[in-house]
Amino acid sequence: MESMIFGGSSENRLGRGIGRFVPLLLFLLSLPISASAALPKRVVLLLDGVSYRDVKTLQDGVTITNNGRLEYHRAFTDGYFPVSRNISTFPSTSDVAWTEMLGDRPLPGYQRTYYSDAANAEIFQNGVSTTMEFEKQMHWQVESGFRRAMGYIHPQKSFREEMDELVGNFLGATNVCDNFYAMIRSTDDAQHMSGDILELLFAVDDRLQALRKEYRAREGRDLEILILSDHGNNHAGAGKRVEVGSFLEQAGYRITEFLHDPKDVVVPTAGIESWVEIHNMPVETPKLLSLLCHLEGGDIVTARVPGAENQFIVMNTNEERALIEWNPVDDSFRYTMERGDPLDYRLAIEGLATKNRLSPAGFASADDWMAETMRYRYPMALERIARAHTRNTLNPATILVSLRNGYVHSGWLVKTASGLATVGGTHGALDAVNSVGMLLCNFAPTRDTSTGRVAAQFGGFKGLRNYRAQETGAEWFSKKAQAMTTIKRTPVDDAGYCPLPDDGLFLRIWTPNFSQLSRTTPVEVTIEKSPRYAEQSRQASLKPRDALHLELDAPLAFDSRYERVYKLPSPLTLSPQNNYKISGWIKNGDAERLFTFNFRTDRDGKPVAY
Repeated sequence: MESMIFGGSSENRLGRGIGRFVPLLLFLLSLPISASAALPKRVVLLLDGVSYRDVKTLQDGVTITNNGRLEYHRAFTDGYFPVSRNISTFPSTSDVAWTEMLGDRPLPGYQRTYYSDAANAEIFQNGVSTTMEFEKQMHWQVESGFRRAMGYIHPQKSFREEMDELVGNFLGATNVCDNFYAMIRSTDDAQHMSGDILELLFAVDDRLQALRKEYRAREGRDLEILILSDHGNNHAGAGKRVEVGSFLEQAGYRITEFLHDPKDVVVPTAGIESWVEIHNMPVETPKLLSLLCHLEGGDIVTARVPGAENQFIVMNTNEERALIEWNPVDDSFRYTMERGDPLDYRLAIEGLATKNRLSPAGFASADDWMAETMRYRYPMALERIARAHTRNTLNPATILVSLRNGYVHSGWLVKTASGLATVGGTHGALDAVNSVGMLLCNFAPTRDTSTGRVAAQFGGFKGLRNYRAQETGAEWFSKKAQAMTTIKRTPVDDAGYCPLPDDGLFLRIWTPNFSQLSRTTPVEVTIEKSPRYAEQSRQASLKPRDALHLELDAPLAFDSRYERVYKLPSPLTLSPQNNYKISGWIKNGDAERLFTFNFRTDRDGKPVAY
């Protein structure tokens, strides 16, 4: 091998070869490593649950006690621009906020346990072990359900581990494009468990400063850093549990998992939250709105006007009431005070009128309302309430209740278990302390924004991990879901590239192996009944007995190396309102498993996508 490199095997020639090579070696070592394996130029760090006010406090400076001495400290000042507000969705919760931020297709529910209108059933999913689209798009995040759960038990330890792994994975990320996306969950976990968020943020700043120094030494340029969060935290302590179930039952309603009778209500519950979602039959909405104004711990109650697609009612605990009207054509809103002023927006209307930003009919654009109400107690409330009942999820609640700080909604068991630890606060409500996340950058100034607008400041967050090009999987897909995907990252997301022929249900399958197979290579599919709470399993039999077997060999015509979309045979009718499991594999020599997932059927026996 030496003779191949240096041109000979004798000692003299080897010595002369090394002598000629040393200057070249020293020159190459003096070059930045990026000449051969460049690191990404930017870290996009998603910090869960960090409030604008906390980062602003650190940039302004804070006095802390250290060994009995008062010390003045600041953070995020070396090279960073001033922090900006990032107003969350309503409810101000992670899943819907991150999904809106990254422009993904809306999720089935505000949380992972949700009510499906099509299935007329409450769907239960583990909020810790399951993984959503926005999480799969990260180049690094904690994937283990066990480790996610440990974030609530040992949040400081989890935080240190997350920061260590983030830095290590970034420094090894030579196969990523310009942007490296990572998510830290433990900042939210720590606040739920009364951790010191300022201490954690100081640590984030320190680790990133060290990373910037190492990056400059390796790459010969500055590391660009963008940090953003999805919502705030009310820091209100453990909170008193609102007894929404018994409150509704005393008024003659039944808490159920389905809606069969006007007195049935579904109240999906997960974790400890400062909001409540209620699903009910529209005929009961006016009665429930008036009733819920008297729920102890309630603050704001909202609902879509029954029979009016773009009109919404907002009330408070004093029974003040206003009407929100949305014109989706130009994305404008009107706020009409019918009895009092539940959002305290009278001054906002006057301000818009003074600036000539109101139309003759009293409408103002969403951007004008944002600018006028950014620092109000309920920032951007009109837009956020309208989207909450229409676009933030594929199964919007009939009624949403925003709770006062100091009150929480949770299951009895979760709330009882939380009493064994010190609880620091939560989020989800409409007000500013719950809703105002943050946006921080060291390469460009930012401006106050919202989760639905922030992507526009950074080119649509290009370069997210395209997990479908690297993994195998499948999901139900529909024209509605396609239309509601706001940032079209793949051909399947865009009706211009992948037009769906009708409003029916389609099966979207992805695997890198499709690039090596003919388009007509069949995909074998098996559909069988499954237990209600069965976990997804990759070990199930490929061809179970008493199951429906399909062969799919005619995907829709669109250009993608790793994705295919199939229309299912029609009619495909299964048992109504039952739980099923669908499995698929490639029929190409040895059977290669592609996917397995569970689904439910609707009242007519058709598969429900969400």
